[in-house]
Amino acid sequence: MAALLRILAVVVLIGAAGVGLRDRADAAVPAGRVTGQTLFGLDVPDLDALDASEAAIRSRAAIVGTFADWAHSPDFPRRMAEDIHARGAVPMISWEPWDSWRGGADQPAYALDRIKAGEHDELIDRWAREIAAYGGPVLLRLAPEMNGDWLPWSTGVNLNRAGDYVAAWRHVRRRFRHAGASNAIWVWNPIAAYDGSTPLRRLFPGAHEVDWLAVDGYNWGSSRAWGWQSYADIFAPTVAALHALAPRRPVMIAETAAAPDARRPAWIADTMRAARRQGIDALVWFEFDKETDWRLAGDRATAAAAESALRDAGWRQGGDAATVARALRRAR
Repeated sequence: MAALLRILAVVVLIGAAGVGLRDRADAAVPAGRVTGQTLFGLDVPDLDALDASEAAIRSRAAIVGTFADWAHSPDFPRRMAEDIHARGAVPMISWEPWDSWRGGADQPAYALDRIKAGEHDELIDRWAREIAAYGGPVLLRLAPEMNGDWLPWSTGVNLNRAGDYVAAWRHVRRRFRHAGASNAIWVWNPIAAYDGSTPLRRLFPGAHEVDWLAVDGYNWGSSRAWGWQSYADIFAPTVAALHALAPRRPVMIAETAAAPDARRPAWIADTMRAARRQGIDALVWFEFDKETDWRLAGDRATAAAAESALRDAGWRQGGDAATVARALRRAR
C-alpha cells in the first residue's frame, strides 16, 4: 500500500566509494531459495536512518531497500550500493517507471507499451551496464505493486492493456541479459491481493523470468475502515498464491509495517513467527516515518519487540556481505 501515497525523493548517492566488488569471488550471485534462515531487511530513506534504526533494534539488516524512479534517477546509485555492501548487506532497489514527484497513474510517457516498444531503452541499458560494472548482487523490484490500480504500470490505467505488464517485464530483462548484468536479482512484487485487484496469474511473466517473488502489505490499524489486521489477514492468501505460482522460487515480504498502537509489539512478534512458518525467505520492514511512524525504531517497545524476535536463530542478519550473498545463491 505504501506506493499508493509515496512521493519518492531522488535516490541520494551517499558516502564514499566502497571496495572494488568486481574482484570478489562471491560478487556475481544468482538468486535462489534461502534454506534454514529468513533474511531480515530494512527499507530506509537514507543510510543515516539505517544506522539509527539498526542501533535502536540492536540488529543488522541483511537487505537494505531504497527507491528510484525513472524520471529522477538516471544512474544506478553505485556509491550507495557500495556503502550498503560495506555495512555487510545487499542492496534492493524498487525501480519504478514513473515520475514519482508528480504522482498519479496518468503518466502516458511511462505506459507499458512505450516501455516494451523501446522508448526507455537508453535508461534501461545504462542501468544494466552500470549494475554489471558494479558486479555485486543487486535485488531489483521492477514496477512493484502492479496488481493495484493507482500506478502508471497498473493494468487498466494509463492505456495499459492485459498482457502489457508481462511484455514490458520481459523486454527489460532482455536488455539486462544483453548487457551481461547477470548479478541483477529480479524481484516480482505484487501487493497483497484484495477484492478488485488484478489476478496474479495475468501479471506473472513466468518462473524462468523471475528470481524472487514478493508481496507488500501493511497493518494500517485504526487509520483504515477494516481496522487492525493480523499476518493471516494481510499476507497468508497471497503468500500461498506465490508459492503456487513458482514453487521453486524464494518468497519475500518486501514491504511491511504496522501503525503505532499498543498492540504493535505483539504484532511484530506474531508476524515474524508466522512469516517463517509460511516459508518466507526474507522480510523487509518499511522503516519510514511517512503516512504514520512505521519504524521499528519509532518507540522503545516496538524496537525491543523487533530485537527480541530477531534473536531467534531462524533469522539471518547482516554484517557480512559475503555471507548474505551466499544466502541468495540458487539452490542446486
